[in-house]
Amino acid sequence: MDLRYDTEQEILRSSAERFLDERYDYRTYCKIAESETGFSQEIWIDFTKLGWLGLPFTPEEGGGGGGSVELSILMEAMGRHLVLEPYLATVVLGGSLVALLESAAERRAIVSAVIEGGCRLAFAHEEQDSDTRAERTSSGYRLEGRKKVVLGGAAADILFVSAKFGHGRVGVFAIPMGTRGLTVRSYRMVDGSRVANVELACVEVAPSALLGRNDDAGTVVQAVLDRAIAALSADAVGAIAAMVTSTVDYAKTRVQFGRPIAEFQALRHRMVEIKVKEEEARAASLFATLSADGPLDVRARAISCAKAKIGRCARFVHQNAIQLHGAIGTTKELSLGAYAKRLIAYEILFGSTREHLRRYGAIIARPEVASEGLIIARAN
Repeated sequence: MDLRYDTEQEILRSSAERFLDERYDYRTYCKIAESETGFSQEIWIDFTKLGWLGLPFTPEEGGGGGGSVELSILMEAMGRHLVLEPYLATVVLGGSLVALLESAAERRAIVSAVIEGGCRLAFAHEEQDSDTRAERTSSGYRLEGRKKVVLGGAAADILFVSAKFGHGRVGVFAIPMGTRGLTVRSYRMVDGSRVANVELACVEVAPSALLGRNDDAGTVVQAVLDRAIAALSADAVGAIAAMVTSTVDYAKTRVQFGRPIAEFQALRHRMVEIKVKEEEARAASLFATLSADGPLDVRARAISCAKAKIGRCARFVHQNAIQLHGAIGTTKELSLGAYAKRLIAYEILFGSTREHLRRYGAIIARPEVASEGLIIARAN
């Protein structure tokens, strides 16, 4: 299997790195993280001009027609540069829900607004302890409940909220910000990004608010979450790679006992170990990326494998990188701490490392799954 990027993918990778190198340094990250909104409207408009907001949408909708590989290229670059803009929430989560659930006409209207930069989306979905319920009324639906840790929730114009019907069915509702009974409370995550807690108190919506008129969208929701985990895993790989590079560079210039510490054999071994973890994480991310649109069993195995593996690699890298830097590695003077916090956030989002390790173990314990090949066979 040829795993090299094709010409268009390589152009995307190089252009993303070039733009972010010029426009998104550590000082910019700190300024945006400390701002009231938690993202830059100017940078968001630049994403529009670069075509990033339309990357995964079809050419018929005005998008770039990219797939999971193109998204992973862009997300890795964003992780490497500590990008805080709500790209994952709007394009990957929200965009995937629209693409998989809405009709062509409804999809075109929302996608067009997203691509033009005039509409940001967020998906409020929390499986654990979620008690958000939808009840049919004479005029549509009534929603009651709450959601926690909604990525991009405070910056969104439209909130997609999952809610339970009877008999285990799940629907996703599009609720514009400012709707009566909807309360959104924003706060800052450990990595500087903004998330929100959402409360719904007798929120009344029309029948058209139910995406795709589908009151049994559980399988679609899981597919969207798996896509998001694959994309977020590429982001984590970018952060890991940045930490490895900065640690090696620092070791070449930090002098102790009259010699750069990179010349000490014990520390050389440590730096080799974190580089190996970077490559392990990259391989796991690629596994998830190539399986993101596959059948449920194949996709679930790859996604949980990647989340568990990268979570372990991330912790090993950020702990060792900070230790190799010494006390300065914990200060705000260096970007190292920001990368470590981004990786800590990765470990807890969309299920912890331990939860996905258990999920992966249960999947591969089934003989029919264990006997299958790892990578989906693709038609020529």
